[in-house]
Amino acid sequence: MNVLIDRHHAGLFRSLQLLGERLGWDVWTPLGMEWFDEGYWGFGRTHFGRELADQYLHPSLGIWAQPSPGRYVMHDDEFPTVPIQGVTLDTARRIGWDIVMATVQEDQEGFARFAREVGATYVYQVGNTGQQVDWTLDPLALVSAENAIEGRGVRYHQMMDQSFRWRDPRDADHLRISSFVNLMPRIQCWPWLQRAMEVGRGSTFRVYGTDCPDGTIKPASLIADLMARSGWGWHDKITGDGFGHVIHGWAAVGRPLVGHARHYAGKLAEPFWQDGETCIDLDRHEPDEAVEIIRTTSRERHAQMCAAIRAVYDRLVDTEAEVEAIRVVFQGADRSVLV
Repeated sequence: MNVLIDRHHAGLFRSLQLLGERLGWDVWTPLGMEWFDEGYWGFGRTHFGRELADQYLHPSLGIWAQPSPGRYVMHDDEFPTVPIQGVTLDTARRIGWDIVMATVQEDQEGFARFAREVGATYVYQVGNTGQQVDWTLDPLALVSAENAIEGRGVRYHQMMDQSFRWRDPRDADHLRISSFVNLMPRIQCWPWLQRAMEVGRGSTFRVYGTDCPDGTIKPASLIADLMARSGWGWHDKITGDGFGHVIHGWAAVGRPLVGHARHYAGKLAEPFWQDGETCIDLDRHEPDEAVEIIRTTSRERHAQMCAAIRAVYDRLVDTEAEVEAIRVVFQGADRSVLV
């Protein structure tokens, strides 16, 4: 099956490649400014004009190799061992597509139009909190967020790269606290982490991500390794997430969280927030108390919390069942399946 998917988030695109491996997909992504100029690809058009199109669509030969006319390949630095296939609009019009999938709301109309033109099934992946869905386009929705399904669709969890797997807590520094929330120093939750760093003598703090003190970490496998070496994941994000690769990464690796549980109320990752079992809830504990809990938690109790959050992950994420549910919907056995 030939599947065309827009690309804006490396972890999401990798998750769709992993899903495609299970479902027999040959995954491609648009490449070339014609996709933007002819109105199919519109990510960021309203606020950034052509800026994001230049970033994602321009077939720079320093990034993309061209094995044949109209077809390109590159390796993203977050998942450097996995090739990404790009295709120009002219070439795409001559390929038989089974699925055309948008993952950002600005691409809905354009991708639905292209799907109609080439006779493909139009799919819309919904992975962000508050992501808008135009149900009048009759998408087959893949929903990995709390958004309501008002038409055809299936709810699922995005597949994680194999780097994000259970890691023995004996390999962790019990007093190491790490954050991977992008822009952390700019968001409203930053003062809680600042206070913890001020009073948390004896603990080691690392704050990774875009515009963060310890910088952006790539590839994704190194993020997983750094999570495994940490005792705790400081994940305090006022907007929460629809899916959230970082918070699911912490749970998959098996490290307890520190943050405000209320940020995830009603969202996909809400079950990870069980104070004293899988996390330290800053709605119940001030930063001074949180770092004291970390300091006095025994290694045995810490290992139990690691196992507890991984157990929640295993209960929530049934990959085999979710893949089969997606297969059923895509094959048309029951176009109204809601999971």
